[in-house]
Formats: sequence, structure tokens, C-alpha cells
Amino acid sequence: MNDEDCARRVFKNIQTIPALLDYAVDCHGDLPAIKNKDKDLVESISRRDLQKAAFGTASLFAQKGIHGKHIAIIGNPGRDWLILFLAVVSSGNIAVLIDKNLSETDIAQLMRQADVSHLILDSSLSQKAAYLKSVLDHNHEGMCFGEENNGEIDGFLHIRRYLDEALNETAYAPNITIHPDQDAVIVFTSGATGNSKAVLLSHKNICDKVCCILQITYDFTPGEHIISILPPHHILEVTAGLLAPLCYGGTICFGGGLKYLSRNIKFFQPVFMLIVPMVVEGFYKQILNEIRKKGKEKQMTRAIRLSNFLRLLKIDLRRRLFKDIHDSFGGKIHAIFCGGAFLDPELVKRFDEWGLPLCDGYGITECTAAVSCNLSERHKTGSVGTPFLSPFCEVKIVDGEIFVRGSIVMKGYYKDEEATQQVFSDGWFKTGDLGYIDADGFLFITGRKKNVIILSDGNNVSPEELETLLEKLPLVKSVFVCVKEHHNLPMITACVHPDFEYAREHGIGDIQAELERETTQINISLPFYKRVQKIEISEDDFEKTPLGKVKRHKYNTALPTSGTHIKER
Repeated sequence: MNDEDCARRVFKNIQTIPALLDYAVDCHGDLPAIKNKDKDLVESISRRDLQKAAFGTASLFAQKGIHGKHIAIIGNPGRDWLILFLAVVSSGNIAVLIDKNLSETDIAQLMRQADVSHLILDSSLSQKAAYLKSVLDHNHEGMCFGEENNGEIDGFLHIRRYLDEALNETAYAPNITIHPDQDAVIVFTSGATGNSKAVLLSHKNICDKVCCILQITYDFTPGEHIISILPPHHILEVTAGLLAPLCYGGTICFGGGLKYLSRNIKFFQPVFMLIVPMVVEGFYKQILNEIRKKGKEKQMTRAIRLSNFLRLLKIDLRRRLFKDIHDSFGGKIHAIFCGGAFLDPELVKRFDEWGLPLCDGYGITECTAAVSCNLSERHKTGSVGTPFLSPFCEVKIVDGEIFVRGSIVMKGYYKDEEATQQVFSDGWFKTGDLGYIDADGFLFITGRKKNVIILSDGNNVSPEELETLLEKLPLVKSVFVCVKEHHNLPMITACVHPDFEYAREHGIGDIQAELERETTQINISLPFYKRVQKIEISEDDFEKTPLGKVKRHKYNTALPTSGTHIKER
């Protein structure tokens, strides 16, 4: 057994986040934990200093008597956010993670739902501060973090000076006992299929998920860079994008979010990236546009054919043949992990042909994000990989629905015992997602149970399957499929927000007619019962979750899709 195997075996016994941080410092204490690029300035902080700041700030909370409280952390990812998150959970408090892009009224609603008593707010969100602070008990002060040039928020204590002071202190954990089953985080479901639920996760939930992730990062060399651009209110980002890299020696690189992503990739030259399908699609379109601009479509087709032939002979020249594409990703990419929503298998195939392993997976917030993952050396097209191992995760299929149990499954929905009971059956969590496991142990997703359209003859239609086909049309920018009533008849309807810019560039005047023509071509390849029967155009784009999923429950007002019976015509 090599040193890395031994280290991972030791990590299996780590059950709290403070212990996780100790492990990261013991293994890679002086390596950079974070690099943050601001214009031409790059700030770096080691794991040892990160721990000093986190434990020092945790002690500050303890001195103020802040213990066992629900503390909302709202803001931009970066050094300060990570330090404050670690400080909150290491001081025996519960971190409530909320999307900074929500309206102040929505944020306030989630704060009330989670019984937030203390608020830590990014100073760039000062316009929301007064309203959000009104949700708190008047005796509790708010705290803010982030760039000081944003100015201090009236009535909020700026935490930066305490962070800086903590860096000068000897690292020590506050004198507080943390138990593995103790509450650590409240994170909200995306709200794609209904109102957001408050998911309660323990220290053990989170540490065991990090242990799962360590099983798929065995070939990572400490000190190499990772870029993770998911927002920090997602548990996938917390576990796979922040905590796991601390343990396996990765340097987490920040540089201003999506706006500067391409620039930062070339600058930091990451080995791993953690992204969502929406970003993958953006990369793909950008690559194709560059190929078209240079007039290299035929050259690219020939190179792919040559490469695929050589790979049959065990000769891999993809990095050489597609050097320009690799250079656009920094030149060192080993794997791109993608989660959060459905990923078109065609994209996985295209990226693989270019020599960019695109590893998609499946997860759900209630299971501390990831449940399964494809790996570059073990994958199957169309699947979402193999599930993580027991006792962390077990997966079975019951009447077509994916059930999960294990130590990564949530404690429950906060203060909602009825909803919690509804999603558990004999210790198994009912995901609400439909799928199957093949003979090789790979998990396949076929749809969302709540969205299934049931025909009068008993046939089932997955809206997600149709959406995947329609999204490939260049004229379609966003789409969701549901059932709506037309002329007193329920019909399978595709609600489309067109790409109006594409229509203008290609002289398409009658968008409705063109969409109907293209949809007819798709329908020809489908069984009769699966065919789209109506196209509805929306001038405005649909409201989406941060991961790019349409909040279909806000638009499925005509008829529910689940249990709808449609006669074939």
C-alpha cells in the first residue's frame, strides 16, 4: 500500500470539519491552499495560515458566546468566505448557505426558514444589508467580509481585521467539542421542482463525502491548481471544490468568477476543474466558433478521424493534434468534473475526441451532492458513472426510482418532519429521479419522477429526454417540456425561448414555423407517444436555478405533468 493509500485510509477516521482541517495541515501545511488573482496581483495563503485564521475567528465567536447558532454566510467565493465557513462550523455553529443572487425578500424568507440568528454578508451586497438585518434579533450584530474598498456596512462589524489578527496567532481550535453527528450546514435545494427545502447536514455527512471524493483524485500531485467556479452556497462546491482540495493538496484558484473564466484558466493552468453543464456548453460553442472563424472545419474533421484511428492502435496524439484547444484550457487539464444537471453525452464524446476527459456524475443536495461519477479511466457513455462505495453510499432501483442510503445522506429537512418522512423508506432516501443500473454497475438517469407524463395507454414520457433533443437545435436557447391544454385537449408542449440573435444572423423571419419544422424532424425519430405536439414561444427567458435548470414548477400551471393522461392522436 503506497503513502497515498495510507493517507486515505487514515482520512476515513476523520469525522468532523476541524479534524479535516488538521489533516490538511498535517499533510500539506505549507503548500498554498488558495490563490486569488485581482488584476495583476496574486495573493496566496497556505493551509497552515488558513487554519490559523479559521480557528482564531472561531475563538472570536466563542468569546462572544456565539455557539449552536444558525449563521448565514452570503457572498462571493474566496479566501474570506472559506475562512468564515470553517470558523462557523469549527465553533459549534451551523453555517446556513444562501445564494447571494436571490432577491432580498427571497434571502430573508430562507433566513426565516432556517432560523438564522446571525448574518455574515459580503460587503459588496451592502444594498441588501439593512433589509436582511431586520430579519435578525435586534440584539445580534451583523458581520461583513470581502474587499474593504467596498466600504463598511452600517451596523455590521467588518471581520477582516479579525482575520488578519488571527493569522498572527498560533493555530488552535476553540475549546469546543464537536461530535460527528452534530449539525454543521443547512443548504437549500435548488427549487427547480418546487419551493426550496432546508437540507440539514452533519459533520460526518460532509467528511464522508470528502472521503468519497479523495477516492477519485488519487493521481493528483500536491501543489497543482484547481479552478472551481460553482457558487459556494452549493454543497458540491463546499465538498468537492473547497474541502477536498485542501486534503489532497490542491491549490484552489479564484479570479472573479465566470466573467474572467477563460482568462483565469490560461493564467492558473489548472489540472482539474469543477463546472456545470451550462459552462461546458459555453466552452463547446466557443471552441466551435474559433474553428469556424479560422475556416478549419474540414481540417478538424480529418484530425478527429486520424486520432480515432490511431487510438485503435493504442497511439494517443490528441494533445498534439488539438494543441490549440488544450492551450485554451491552460495546457495541463487532466480532468473536467461536471455535475449539477444533465450533461448531453454528445458533449462527453466530443471532449474525449479532443483529449479532454469530461467526467460527469449524478448527485442530489440531500446526499451531500455527488452520488456517482464517471472517471477518465472507467466510464460509460450515457451513464453518470458508478456509485461511491458502501458504507458511504449504496444505490438501488425501486420501481424505476433511484434510492440511496449511507453516511452521505442528510439528517433530514430542517423543522419539516413530514417532508422528511415522505422521502425516506426503511432508511433509504427516495431521490425522485428515475434510472437504472446496468450489468457493469453504471448508473443511468432517465428522468425526474415528478415530471413524468403518463399516457392513457400506460406509456411514460420523460420531459428531460425531449428537452435534450430540442436543446441541440441552434434556434433553441432554453426549453422545457410539459403538458398544456390546447383546444380543450392536453398536449405535450415544448416551451421555447429562442436564440433571437441566431435567427437574425441566419435570416429566420418566422421562428415559430422554423421550430415546428425542426421539431417535426425530431419527432420522426421518436415513437408516436413521445412526440412533441405543440410549440410555445416565450419572448423572455425562463427563470432558472443557479445551475441553469428551468424552475418548471413556476410555468407548469396549466396542467401537472405527473399523472397526466394523454390520448394518442
